[in-house]
Amino acid sequence: MNLRQRIVLTLVAIAAILVIPAAVGLISLQRLERITSELRVRDTRATAAVGRLESGLEEFRAAQDNYVVLVNLISPDTAEIWRRQADSAAARINEELEGLARRANSSAGYRDALAAARGRWRALTQVIAQERLLLNRREFVPAETYRERVVRPATASMESSVEPIRMAIDNEAAARVDRAQAVARSARSTALIALAVALVLTIVVGSLMTRALLRPIQELRRGMAHVAEGDFEPDVRVPRGRQDEIGDLARSFTTMAAQLAELDRLKAEFVSVASHEIKTPLSVIKGYVSLLADGIYGPVSDQQKKTMGSIADQVDRLTRLVHRLLDISRFEAGGGRLEVRRINVRDFLDELTAGFHVLAYQNEVRFEVRVADDVPVNIEGDADRLNEVLGNLLSNAFKFTRSGGTIRVETRRHDGAGVEVEVGDTGVGIPPEKLPKIFEKFYQVENEAQPRSVGSGLGLAIAREIVEAHGGTIGATSQEGKGTTFRVILPERPPAPATPARHT
Repeated sequence: MNLRQRIVLTLVAIAAILVIPAAVGLISLQRLERITSELRVRDTRATAAVGRLESGLEEFRAAQDNYVVLVNLISPDTAEIWRRQADSAAARINEELEGLARRANSSAGYRDALAAARGRWRALTQVIAQERLLLNRREFVPAETYRERVVRPATASMESSVEPIRMAIDNEAAARVDRAQAVARSARSTALIALAVALVLTIVVGSLMTRALLRPIQELRRGMAHVAEGDFEPDVRVPRGRQDEIGDLARSFTTMAAQLAELDRLKAEFVSVASHEIKTPLSVIKGYVSLLADGIYGPVSDQQKKTMGSIADQVDRLTRLVHRLLDISRFEAGGGRLEVRRINVRDFLDELTAGFHVLAYQNEVRFEVRVADDVPVNIEGDADRLNEVLGNLLSNAFKFTRSGGTIRVETRRHDGAGVEVEVGDTGVGIPPEKLPKIFEKFYQVENEAQPRSVGSGLGLAIAREIVEAHGGTIGATSQEGKGTTFRVILPERPPAPATPARHT
């Protein structure tokens, strides 16, 4: 069984175990939701209906009382208004009682209380009808006696029948709350049991997976750290004979380390050849071209001299390319050396920008150099290498900025002791999709101001290596057609060179 199958089976088993408590929890949640809905909707509506019933009874009693008084005072028109209002209140009372009667799943206490209220309401309406009959016959004295002996007791009895309905609703709500608490306690117990089971299974599975997976991966991680430090023959204790993914990974790692060792050897050979075999022929070629141009081997025409000058220029360009390749190879291999010494920031910038003022005048470009007052007096670094970085940035700025444009160099303090140098121009800019690639080796941006064939595409790559060797950062922002800004941040002093790790 391979590692993938083991992991899948383990996950399936854990999922199967967790499905049961999850289902129980889901059912409990559904029950809680149903109970909550009943409390929120059904009982709330019933309580509101009881409140409206009480208000209707009060309105009915007041309207009927006013009707009786006005009839006794022989004010038929006004009395008729109060009679209609009493009838309207009676109709609403009937609606509320019918609505409460339709309430489903009610308790026996609620049904009994509602039945009693409905019976008393029917009795009260009959009594009121009798009272109105006496008043219509103008039998005021018998009606008054009837009201005291029959109507008022019937009205009080009806009003007192409302409270038992409210109490029954409250009792039902309390029962539902108790049931919800019981469901919650059951769900909590189920969740705790499921959590305990899952925790035990996780510990067991984790222990097994640690032996089967984590230890070999830790060994491979240790081996990768050795490879990253340049040791391509690490001692990795992973059984390459395992017939699973770990074994495949161990065998691939071994093969990769061997290939990297071979590539490292070939790279070293290439650097050696580039250093000793390419530079020497280039020097010889340039020497012979110089001799030919000086007429040592016979007369030379002007056209021939011009051609030899072009050859010499190309030889110089090729020599610079070789030097740049050697530089970036050394830095990438961790062998790039920095001659660190104290650098006076203002003097360094004055020397760097002095030659570019003439170039700015010739190209009719406005050249601004600003140094903030809070810039540190001194930093530590390799002045020649930093001159190469900032000189490259300024050279690019002049290449891509047309006449009438502006190039600026701004220097300020960064994070207390460091220095931030910003080189900006109003040149052609860099397209957004190409900006992330400009620090890659051999990458060049094609534009109208500078053909792609000019340059090696190594300047910015070397600049990044030099800045990072100083412990700093370099980045760029650009807007096509409006210019580019490079920002170099350098610490007060470079980090100490890393000591090669000892492998045991």
